[in-house]
Amino acid sequence: MKGMSDGRTRGLGLFLGVSALVISGCGGGTQAPPQAAPPSAPPPVAAGVKPAVSINAVMVAMVDHAGHVLWDAEREGRAPKTDAEWAEIEHHAIQVTAAGPLVSLGGTGPMDATWVQSPEWQTYSQQMTEAGVALLAAARSKNQQALVAANGQLVESCEACHKQFKPDLPTEGLVHSHIE
Repeated sequence: MKGMSDGRTRGLGLFLGVSALVISGCGGGTQAPPQAAPPSAPPPVAAGVKPAVSINAVMVAMVDHAGHVLWDAEREGRAPKTDAEWAEIEHHAIQVTAAGPLVSLGGTGPMDATWVQSPEWQTYSQQMTEAGVALLAAARSKNQQALVAANGQLVESCEACHKQFKPDLPTEGLVHSHIE
């Protein structure tokens, strides 16, 4: 019995010691909790992280492609009606939502490094993300009126950005079909 008691005592001591270390390392000090970045600030990114393609490629493949599907949902007779059609809208809303932070990182294009250094570029990237979030909410709630409003947000952010950064809207040879 004595050996069993000693084993329990050692086990209890080990448990208490580890618990004290865990508790002291988990905020037992007087440090204030880290503050979250304001919603309008772009998310922090590890230095040197950027897509292996140009911003233009991301915009054509993700945003332009998704945008046309989303905008077409406003055309006469094209409003989503079934769960599958709303799922397709959600899929494209996710693309727009993800593209905002992605284009804020830069890429391999000739102007990418310059653009991402501009506070206006970062603002437009954030506005695209916000439009994407609104599109996602509209898709998930299956709300056509909210979809139209969110599409308007996306158009505004795209047009303002293109007016400042890419007024001629060239795609640098990148194209994709728009399904009619």
